[in-house]
Amino acid sequence: MPWREVSQMEERKKMIDDWLAREYNIQELSEIYSVSRKTIYKWISRFREYGKEGLQDRSRAALSHPNQTSPEIILLLEQTKLRFPTWGPKKLVIRLHKQHPGLIFPSASTAGYWLKRLGLVKVRKRCHRVEPYSQPFINCDQPNDVWSIDYKGQFRMKNSKYCYPLTISDNNSRYLILCQGLLSPNYEDTKLWIDWAFHEYGLPTAIRTDNGTPFSSISLAGLSRLSVHWIKLGIRPERIDKGHPEQNGRHERMHKTLKEFISNKKGSNITKQQIIFNQFLNEYNNDRPHEALSQQTPASQHRLSTRKYPVRIQRPDYNESDFVRKVKLHGEISYRGNRWFLTEILQGEHIGLCEIDDDKMQVYFYTVPIAKLNLRSGKVEKNNCQKRKYHNGRNPSKS
Repeated sequence: MPWREVSQMEERKKMIDDWLAREYNIQELSEIYSVSRKTIYKWISRFREYGKEGLQDRSRAALSHPNQTSPEIILLLEQTKLRFPTWGPKKLVIRLHKQHPGLIFPSASTAGYWLKRLGLVKVRKRCHRVEPYSQPFINCDQPNDVWSIDYKGQFRMKNSKYCYPLTISDNNSRYLILCQGLLSPNYEDTKLWIDWAFHEYGLPTAIRTDNGTPFSSISLAGLSRLSVHWIKLGIRPERIDKGHPEQNGRHERMHKTLKEFISNKKGSNITKQQIIFNQFLNEYNNDRPHEALSQQTPASQHRLSTRKYPVRIQRPDYNESDFVRKVKLHGEISYRGNRWFLTEILQGEHIGLCEIDDDKMQVYFYTVPIAKLNLRSGKVEKNNCQKRKYHNGRNPSKS
């Protein structure tokens, strides 16, 4: 039963004084102070052991906390965060589990609490999220189905010169194939490093890019010298819609991580900057777990393409029913006594003409439809046809 509504300490002292005076027995003290006999014996025992100081209330907090994060675990968490400052608590805990399988680490939320206590969490502004892009990625079921290629936004190095990071990633495994710093996004250097990736990793089925140079142009079907080269290798160029970077969201998300990594790591020149890029590439592929990969690293999911860079690029093998024409110096072809301007980018290349109906001809470059010839109006029309198949069912450039 509870004590009377007076100071509990005073009541206990009065009860002990009455007990010491031997004027009342335990039963009588229990009735006078409206508490149980067990309570009387408890406070007498406390008094005997500690004196009147023992009559104070004790803390009810547990003497031990088996689930409390130990200082050793907090130290490991702090050291790992300092090594990987852009990682969140979930990735840090997963890495610590792999490095120290014999230790028990806290949940990601608890790890986040300690990181915040240590001042290692960057406060971010809350921003409104747009609805995610719902269109599935085409042919992205296996590694090397689709690669994404883009230039990360340029920035000034310590020598005041601009650096343009060229990046290539595999959309399925999220493996970062290339992160190369260049002094300008020109065609020659871009093709050189993309071809290096082809030789090192094999050929993808498709390459997804934005609509900027040097990946596309304002010419027919958006063809550029790079996309023409890819088509001849049997690679399908894919371009996202203008103003919709979310259609290449996996690659853009990697760019965000790259931006965080290099924000305070500017090189004094392009050589020093490349060392920083190589550090990021190694960490991103081999150390950083990826949530979309069930917290596995991209390197554990990636494999080389079985399609190797051909020793010799073969000419297109058009169907027997097609009319084959060679694109002339100024980007024109001749058909039925007329000259049709296509694009100067294809000069010297052979294109195929397939009859759609009496008034229209479909124009193919290898397997890619690029335009239509309207025989009635005499105009070249934009293409909206699907990729065709070879008459023998295979692409000779893949063999």
